[in-house]
Amino acid sequence: MQDREKLYQKAGDLHGSICGGVVLGVRMALLGCRMIDLNEPQRFENRKKLMVLVETDRCATDGIQTVTGCTLGKRTLRVMDYGIMAATFINLETMKAVRVSMHSGSRERAKALFPEMKDKKRLYVEAYKTLPDRDLFKAEEVKVKAPEVELPGSSAQKRSLCELCGEEILGGRAIPREGKLLCRRCACLPLYYDAAGEISLLE
Repeated sequence: MQDREKLYQKAGDLHGSICGGVVLGVRMALLGCRMIDLNEPQRFENRKKLMVLVETDRCATDGIQTVTGCTLGKRTLRVMDYGIMAATFINLETMKAVRVSMHSGSRERAKALFPEMKDKKRLYVEAYKTLPDRDLFKAEEVKVKAPEVELPGSSAQKRSLCELCGEEILGGRAIPREGKLLCRRCACLPLYYDAAGEISLLE
């Protein structure tokens, strides 16, 4: 595994700065990978063995991504936005899964470590780099119920066209309705947007 300071810097470059959350994400990923026996997650032979489910869309996710190499595009990173500083690391070869979460007392421990430090951002960065894992995190072995369609891998065989609008649907996510395969929009399922009309594209 790369040197921790280099990982903090690399994660900070991705995130835009090194903050307490980025440091926590790096440390969380190092611990999680170690606990599922994938100490070198970015080695070529390990790149399809790891999947991570993160429970927040905040800073720590960039730290986790830096250590693991998992990304949304590779389908090895999933955001389950529960608003919790936690992530589950899954060894897809053994299906061993460990959920690592931030210890409820970690902020107080950080403040106690550097009581004279006035700059809160720097305090958390330095404290989270220094405190031992047991003071920062809790870990538990979990079983993850992941349907095949959610697992990484090629979805080339799972492409289909919506039989109403013609849009291509990837990853086996077509919705069967009255003998047809439809996209979410044509199946009248909730969307993150409201359509206001098609826009003409100019050359």
